[in-house]
Amino acid sequence: MFQSLFRYLLQQNNDIVLLIGRDGRIVDANDTALSAYEYNRGELLAMNIQDLCAPGDNFDVPETIKGSAGQAIKYKTLQASKSGMVLPVEIIARSASIDNEEMLLCIISILSENEAAETSGDIVNEYKELKKAYEEIKAAYKELAKTTYESFNDISSLVLSKRKEELARKRAEMLSNTDHLTGALTRRAFDKRLDAEINRARRENLSLGVVLVDLDCLEQINDTTGKQAGDEVLKILADFLMQQCRTYDFVGRYGAEEFIVCLPGAGREDSFKKASSLCENVQKLKVPGLDNVKLSASFGVTALRTTVGENIDTIIKRADKALNQAKMDGRNCVRRED
Repeated sequence: MFQSLFRYLLQQNNDIVLLIGRDGRIVDANDTALSAYEYNRGELLAMNIQDLCAPGDNFDVPETIKGSAGQAIKYKTLQASKSGMVLPVEIIARSASIDNEEMLLCIISILSENEAAETSGDIVNEYKELKKAYEEIKAAYKELAKTTYESFNDISSLVLSKRKEELARKRAEMLSNTDHLTGALTRRAFDKRLDAEINRARRENLSLGVVLVDLDCLEQINDTTGKQAGDEVLKILADFLMQQCRTYDFVGRYGAEEFIVCLPGAGREDSFKKASSLCENVQKLKVPGLDNVKLSASFGVTALRTTVGENIDTIIKRADKALNQAKMDGRNCVRRED
C-alpha cells in the first residue's frame, strides 16, 4: 500500500521527483523528470544522479542524506538534459527510509532565467559560460551542415569553418572539466585522469602518489568575513597547489574545501616530502585584504600499491584515512597511510 501511495504522489507532482539510492542510482522518477531530462524510463533508471549533473558539478548523495536527516535541505545547482541543455535548478532533498533502505527523495524545480539570476554569482556565471559554449557548438555545426565541400570557393573557408567548430567544442570541454571557482579539475575529470595514470603506472611499473588536502579554516573564514572571502581563499590555495606542481602533476577540487593532487612517478617518501613542503608553505600564503587570516591545511598521503585489486577507490580511500588522521592530530600536519 505504501508503494502504491508513493507512486501516486510521485506522478501527481508537477515538479521533477527523483528517488535516489545511497549509492547514487536513480531508483524511481516521475513523468515530469522523463520530459525534463529527455530520457525514457529505462534509460533514466539505469543512470546515477551524477550523470544528470552539469559538467563541473557534483552530487554527494551520502553527505546530502546525512545533512537532510532532521529536515529538508534546499539548494540551487546545475543539471543537464540528454541533449546537453544546461538546466539551473532548485533541489529540495530529504532523506527517507523505504523498504528498510536509506534513500534520498528530491523534488526539483527548473528555474527561469530571472530566478537563476538571483542565485549565487558562481552558479550563474558557470551557467552562462556553459550555455554560451554549447550555443557556439550548435551554431558551428549548423554552419557546417548547410555547407557542402563543393560550395566553398576555396579550401581556406572550409578550414576556417571547421576550426570554429573545433574551438567551440574544446572550450566547452575545458569548461566541463574545470571547477568554475578555482580552476582546478572537477572531481569527475580528476578521477578520469587518475584512473588513466594508475593503468599507466601498472603497465610501466611506475610509482604514483596521491595527496588529499583539506583547508583547515574555511568555515571560520566564511563565518567571520563572508563566503566571498572564503571563495577567494579557495582560489588562492588552488592556484598555489597548481603552481607548486610539476608539469605532469595535476590538481582537482574534491569537495567544498578539499583538493586532491596526483604525483605520477612519485613513491611514498617523495609524496610525503612534497606534502610536507606544501603544508609548510601554505602557512605563508597571504589573502589580500585579510592580513589577520592565517591559512593552514591538513594533508593525507598515500601511494599506489602493486597488490591485486588496487584501483582508484582503494587509493583515495587510504589518502582520505590519512587525512582524517591529520585532522584528529590537530590539523596543519601531514599523515600517510601506507
